[in-house]
Amino acid sequence: MIKMENAKYRSYLFNYSSSYSGGGLKRLMGYISWFHRHGGAHFIVNKRLDGQLAKFDANTYHYVDISALDKFLNKQTYVKEIIASIGRCDFYYSYNVPMKDFRANVSWFHLSNVLPLCGTRGLSIPSRRRIELWWLGVLTKQGLRYCDFTSAESDFSLNLLGLDDGIKRIVSPNGADNQLKFVSSHSNDNSEQLAVVVGTYFHKSIDESYRVYQHLRRSNPILKLVIIGDQSTIPDHVKQDPSVILKGIIEQDKTLQMLSSARFYINTSLVENSWNAASEGAILAQESIVSKIPPHLELLEGSEFTELDEIKTRNPMLRITRDQVDLDKLKIWDEVISDMIQTAEKRV
Repeated sequence: MIKMENAKYRSYLFNYSSSYSGGGLKRLMGYISWFHRHGGAHFIVNKRLDGQLAKFDANTYHYVDISALDKFLNKQTYVKEIIASIGRCDFYYSYNVPMKDFRANVSWFHLSNVLPLCGTRGLSIPSRRRIELWWLGVLTKQGLRYCDFTSAESDFSLNLLGLDDGIKRIVSPNGADNQLKFVSSHSNDNSEQLAVVVGTYFHKSIDESYRVYQHLRRSNPILKLVIIGDQSTIPDHVKQDPSVILKGIIEQDKTLQMLSSARFYINTSLVENSWNAASEGAILAQESIVSKIPPHLELLEGSEFTELDEIKTRNPMLRITRDQVDLDKLKIWDEVISDMIQTAEKRV
């Protein structure tokens, strides 16, 4: 047990109240693990994770279950109550929860979802969810005046915020510890004739991923398409193709294993907060075909790639091989979190 051996971060509070899956959970686990090893901090976490964090017991967890109405009204009395119970808050970090004035010595907002800022036109998103995303964008921008620092996982995302000069902006990608370990400890023989797609939310444009797969299959008839993610948002015509393998939601290690054995990685996202997801496929699959959007271009900056003109998609597609990807762009969690702390401490 590490608790209280090092109390340096015991007045640090991290709000991950809306994160229990996907990229949010990945970042939460990276932070929880790091602070557990460094004496512990306070974390506001979603009640769905109750019982799953026990081994990181140097931290203190505040489990919350926030109603949709409270989210819409931006009620955050639970944050004030938690800060009062801590006694003081030297550092408050919000993961995509709109900021309010909590009188922390340093306040840091991390943007994880760009859909509220760049709009949902052209995406098959239900009307209620469109309204929720629009309102989240309004609340996010209103809360920026309470921030000392704002971070996101790409320059593209930060530019969407239209930040004032007084707010410091930082690109803070997800740690790539697991990917880099996987690269060093597994042989990438890519022996299976598979094209892999990871993620099925509306902005992933699965119908276009399927179109890219059909294009590849013309020259490789035995190629199969593997789709990892929630099956409810996958178009019926894709589900019904016998050459498509639906994996559903699986553990990250299994996803990395699948990518490592794949001939192709396909990512036709229309918009992304970061290049983190694309980097997983790009460094593991033999070849990657990704949409030409700003975060993907940030990942491929300085690398050689080919633009494909023959596939009819909303964004042009870029083709790159694994050995052309610059691994120096990837950071481990220790670098990501240490950079954050050093930056915040300069403000105090």
